Amino acid sequence: MASVGSRHAGSHIILVGARGAGKTTIGHALARRLDLPFYDTDRLIEEHIGDSIANFWRARGEPLFREIETRILETIQSLPSGVIATGGGVVLSHGNRTFLRKNGVVVYLRVPTDQLISRLHGSSGQRPRLTELSSLEEEVKSVLSVRAPLYEEVAHYVIDTESMGIGQAVQAISRCLEGSEPMKIMHSEKS
Repeated sequence: MASVGSRHAGSHIILVGARGAGKTTIGHALARRLDLPFYDTDRLIEEHIGDSIANFWRARGEPLFREIETRILETIQSLPSGVIATGGGVVLSHGNRTFLRKNGVVVYLRVPTDQLISRLHGSSGQRPRLTELSSLEEEVKSVLSVRAPLYEEVAHYVIDTESMGIGQAVQAISRCLEGSEPMKIMHSEKS
């Protein structure tokens, strides 16, 4: 088990970032490395609603989804400390951002727009459309223009994962957790 600095012992490690940033994949690997439980708020929401988020979103709309997302998020404080992957829009609520910072160490997985677009091609049926814009490229750029500053606002640490594999991202997060700086930006190494 990798050590987590005493400053962060007993805290949740909360991953935020855009859809396609790798929060679930990296979160699973980080939880294994740290020997902690892994929680995915999207999966917890789907268990709660008994349907996929995409179906629920289409049938019931974003406002009700966001209410449920906040209720599910609030349940994490009663869970044993672990690694938590959040949905991309969790930061839209000021209350959620406050809650995240108070209840864990927040790590923003920052990915360049072109990489996000590439990763998201082919997953359109599994995820709800977030805007009325016609192309995925326009949607990602529009959504990031609003959310990227909010991810940065809530984050204790920002990890640029542009050219990092899963193992490298896990190592970068682990190094941040072992440090004592209140904010540290880890850039990927260009080869």
